[in-house]
Amino acid sequence: MFLLVSTADAATQRVNCNSRGTLSSAIAKLKPGDTLLVSGICNENVFIGPELSRIVLDGQGTATINGPDGDTNTISIRGRGITIRGFTITGGSRGIQVGRGGEATIDGNLIESTGGQGIQVFDGAAARILNNTIQNNPEHGIFVVGTSVADIGVTSAGQNVPDTNTIQNNGGDGILVSRGSSARIMGNLISNNTGTGITVDSNSVADTASNTIDGNGDNGINVLRNWSVRLGRDNGTTLTTAPNSSTVNNIGAGVRCPINGSIDGQVGTLNGSAGAVDSAAGCFDSTIP
Repeated sequence: MFLLVSTADAATQRVNCNSRGTLSSAIAKLKPGDTLLVSGICNENVFIGPELSRIVLDGQGTATINGPDGDTNTISIRGRGITIRGFTITGGSRGIQVGRGGEATIDGNLIESTGGQGIQVFDGAAARILNNTIQNNPEHGIFVVGTSVADIGVTSAGQNVPDTNTIQNNGGDGILVSRGSSARIMGNLISNNTGTGITVDSNSVADTASNTIDGNGDNGINVLRNWSVRLGRDNGTTLTTAPNSSTVNNIGAGVRCPINGSIDGQVGTLNGSAGAVDSAAGCFDSTIP
């Protein structure tokens, strides 16, 4: 009886943006548990308000959302339990912004050629960022800021197979975690970004493991202003405990730790042209090779 009721309450809707349908009008009709299957090219900036919860927008691997207004995010999320999957996302001031207590899963999208950052998680928001390609954006690939939380490439401590994000060729850092935020960053490919592969600063923390961090224009990992980064675990070999690696040196150090920073765990093959570890006298450095 309960299964039948639950199934009846959850509906699958469809919208074709090539046939005069719009995402915004279709989203307004969704109820908790609904899935919206999207096709075509949707030229609109989409807002998912705080009144919406537990909805799935599914681009089915072929749909595009292009934000024509360069002053507004292509997708802004304030609702909770929101899933965005299977889209190409371009344009807008950012590709996707999860903000102001919003909560979302961003899974299996191509996010490129936005007006700024690929994904921003800000102001007490939470996101799971899985299986995306985030590339060719003029600013950071992923920006987690303002006491926000993100799982990037992994969702649980016991996970064995990564949900790898490819974060490459962005104009800022690959990933920036800032202003009291935290992130688990595991099993990703972070390469050829103009800035650092991963930066953690301003009283933030990050748990990093099993990432390949290659050829970035500054350090592989950089920690600034009262931050803390764990580099896998001592002698760890699993997805969530193994060290990070480099096959192509980053331009700076593998990991840089200036004053008031903290780094711990295995350095592994994480490396840069300035060496594997560059730690100042005021850095709490308890890494091992």
